[in-house]
Amino acid sequence: MTGGAIEAEVAVIGAGIIGASCAWHLAAAGIRTVLLDASGPAAGSSGACDGYVSVSTKTSATALDLAAASQALYPALVARLPGRTEFETCGGLLLIEDEADEPAVAAHAEAVRGRGLDVRLVGRAELAALEPGIAPGMRGAAFAPGEAKVNPYAMTLALVAGAQGLGARTLWPARVDAVERIGARIAGLSTTAGMVRAEQYVFAAGAASAALGALAGVVLPVEPRRGELAVTERTAAAPRRVLVSGRYLAAKSRPEAAAGDADAETRLGYGFVAETTATGQCVLGSTRVFAGFGRTVSPEGLATIIAGALRRYPALAGTRVLRAFAGLRPFVPDQKPLIGRSRILDNLIVATGHEGDGITLAPITGRAVAALAAGRTPEIDLSPFDPDRFTPCQP
Repeated sequence: MTGGAIEAEVAVIGAGIIGASCAWHLAAAGIRTVLLDASGPAAGSSGACDGYVSVSTKTSATALDLAAASQALYPALVARLPGRTEFETCGGLLLIEDEADEPAVAAHAEAVRGRGLDVRLVGRAELAALEPGIAPGMRGAAFAPGEAKVNPYAMTLALVAGAQGLGARTLWPARVDAVERIGARIAGLSTTAGMVRAEQYVFAAGAASAALGALAGVVLPVEPRRGELAVTERTAAAPRRVLVSGRYLAAKSRPEAAAGDADAETRLGYGFVAETTATGQCVLGSTRVFAGFGRTVSPEGLATIIAGALRRYPALAGTRVLRAFAGLRPFVPDQKPLIGRSRILDNLIVATGHEGDGITLAPITGRAVAALAAGRTPEIDLSPFDPDRFTPCQP
């Protein structure tokens, strides 16, 4: 400590699942780490989302490869963490709702299979055998038996606890008020919990990353995209696998289609998701709306989620919804996360903008960040995720 400042080799800003994974991987590499957050662990999107660890819901080849690499890391990672994570390989079904959806889902399944994932098309009869509660009108699905799920809140807390057990220091509530720069380096962070000084800094602040970047003088165009979900009571009718509508892919990847559309599902960016928790409750989602930083669940959003779920999985009829919540997904205009070392600030590493893929991509992101901090080349090519790609002029 110098002049009361908290010192570390690396300071990670943001204690959602991405920041927590970065802190764990850094600490596991023997790097003296401090993890700070304006509120606390999983206080943002990581505590307000479903826990699907999925490759089959990714659309581009780049996203598929990154997700596949990260999903493969999960079993070994959770085995090293303290406490529960509720990680389980459960399989996933990408539903074909009508004849018009069939070519797109089939083409997508072929693309996913081409990246090495076990996925196959199943027809109406096999889908009903796999999930008897499904609507009889569903034509089939792309079945990926290796897909998994995790409790995102518990996983984040386990990563934080694991990092602490490896010597990492944690600090919250600690909101960053100012970033002290000396030339092309960050010299320190002024926070509500005191000064933090480190040799390197990791910006992993999720939806708050744009404001944090502005304090440091870097462009991180991360915009909050509100996602609403509902949670039912425990029910034996809940699906055994994670169910996702094939139309979810369009809702996720085409935000421009939502504005002004008369159809509520399209306007709200709705994509059907149903996931059963370890306690037997069903998490239903999800909408995707640009609504600033507000996290209030809209009556229209909740009604759309419930009605959409009952149309696709009528076995839930009569099941009570216990609560609804909303999280802010960190959206980037080109829909690729920002991961890598900044060329604007020599000692800054960025790990943010994962939108709805943070749960899946947490292990590979943390591993890559730890490699960068240690001066090693990450095992994955980070060039598509260049954190400076939106900066118009490089110094």
